[in-house]
Amino acid sequence: MFNTISARNLAQLLQIPPKMVSSTLDSLRSVLNVPEDESQPVRLFHLSFRDFLLDSQRCIDSRFQIDEKERHTSLFRKCMSHISQLQENICDLWGPGVLITEIPDDTIQKGIPPHVQYACRYWLDHWRLGNPVEEDTRTIRKFLEQHLLHWLEGLSLIGEVSNGIHMIIALEKILSVSCNAH
Repeated sequence: MFNTISARNLAQLLQIPPKMVSSTLDSLRSVLNVPEDESQPVRLFHLSFRDFLLDSQRCIDSRFQIDEKERHTSLFRKCMSHISQLQENICDLWGPGVLITEIPDDTIQKGIPPHVQYACRYWLDHWRLGNPVEEDTRTIRKFLEQHLLHWLEGLSLIGEVSNGIHMIIALEKILSVSCNAH
């Protein structure tokens, strides 16, 4: 994960039952700070725990080992699933040209919940760090054809347009290289 997220939002992002996330997190309380308030983010006590799980030389129990590239690919696909559901005027704004400062925060949170905000911000990072296959590239192309403006609208509502611009520039370079390779 590129940012902390609450247990509730993690379950939504991963599209798994909240009870499954809760039981998993409960068994990891010695290494994770799991707040009682489910809206608060889960945090690592020590970053070295992450490093331990990712290093097959240090973490020799395969039940705990994490294949980082595989996890990034899985998170990319979950993110794509969420952002592919974005639609025009997702927050039901009353007209074009509305200033962000005029939109109540709860309206944005309702229209673009935290797990979707995470997906909007980080899907490309997960794709780049994963083991993408050609189907993933086709998914991105289809997403851009159908939902580019919806995604940009979502980014603007959460104050991340500049991040979106950087992502588009990176995508252009990556996708043009992949087109030239074929």
